[in-house]
Amino acid sequence: MEFNLADLSRRLENVIRFGTIAEVKHSRTPRVRVKLGDITTNWLRVVAARAGATKTWNPPTTGEQCIVFSPSGELGAGIVLPGLNSAHHPAPDDDQHNIRTTYPDGAVMDYNHQSHALVVTLPEGATAVITVPGAVTVKSESITLDAPQTTCTGNLLVEKTLTYQAGMVGYGTADGAGGSAATIHGSLHATEDITAGEISVQKHRHREQGDGEIVSEPL
Repeated sequence: MEFNLADLSRRLENVIRFGTIAEVKHSRTPRVRVKLGDITTNWLRVVAARAGATKTWNPPTTGEQCIVFSPSGELGAGIVLPGLNSAHHPAPDDDQHNIRTTYPDGAVMDYNHQSHALVVTLPEGATAVITVPGAVTVKSESITLDAPQTTCTGNLLVEKTLTYQAGMVGYGTADGAGGSAATIHGSLHATEDITAGEISVQKHRHREQGDGEIVSEPL
């Protein structure tokens, strides 16, 4: 049996090689070309986090370091495993307790399992949409909505005390209110005056039925 030592040496060298992503083909079956020293491979398949019933899409980028695994040392059949940090692409954090994902537009997602804190920061002009056909439940000791304007497009039910600190303005007719903008079932207490149209509850005056004189303001 003859052995081609040069071919055997080439195959052994090509079984596992380190390189840099040279080109990326974005498709449903993504491919990359990898620069390995003085050569650049043909289009090779890329390892994904999941590619079965659960699928992920997070393609590698040009300049990202990777490993090429080539069965039998054939580079044409190589599989690319990206994700090696380098001086040009260092890790986004060095905190052992923090898990961080950064994006090219500046978005950052952090979860610190020591402080139990999840922080998602999006860049200027970014939007976020969550679509859930069923119900959504958020449970917390306290929730703060910090926004200049908050809009609820449907009915809003508050099961406990509703407190506001900067006034209240309303328009339209409430469902089941008999044509009124608001209906209160129960008593209403106001520490200051209440005005209906131009009539003040505290300062209104009317004529007495007996002598027709204007009565004094309510006490």
